Amino acid sequence: MNKLYIKSLGIKTFFVGLLLFSVIFKAQAVINFTWSWSANDLLSKEYYKDMASAHRKLNGYALTKTGIMKRTKDIYIEPNQELTRISSGLTSKKSDILNFVSGTSYDYIKDKYPIVAVSPLSSGKLSNVLVRRRFKTKFDAEKENITNYLDAANYIPEGERLRLIQQALDKVIRVTLEDETY
Repeated sequence: MNKLYIKSLGIKTFFVGLLLFSVIFKAQAVINFTWSWSANDLLSKEYYKDMASAHRKLNGYALTKTGIMKRTKDIYIEPNQELTRISSGLTSKKSDILNFVSGTSYDYIKDKYPIVAVSPLSSGKLSNVLVRRRFKTKFDAEKENITNYLDAANYIPEGERLRLIQQALDKVIRVTLEDETY
């Protein structure tokens, strides 16, 4: 019994010394104990069996859902892809349309409302700056709308895209001609 007491006292002294050493010198000591002992968890064996059977059921459920999704892919995904396609003819005309909206139409407004008189017959006014700004704002708004209509990320059918672009161009022409019935 004395040998056991002395042995436990030696272990306690070792750990207390190790603790003091780590506190005083702010050092860290890593102690690894490995036991060559294996134990069977007899009480939770049933829970592991339940988890394995639940996993098998969920795996079957996931496989079934995957099969259903593959079969319905054509129904849900393919029509949406049709809504994102834009014809090459319309894509090639995009720069011409945007140039008409922001370039040609605004050039007409600049000629109609000059800021500085370029000829003796024309009258230049400083108030024309405000008039130009009003037109430029309207043209920029329609240019942004047309750019959005021609974006493939917008789910719009091709015919609807053409109709919306035509309406925007009609509005630009009416604004340019100062027909305020748009």
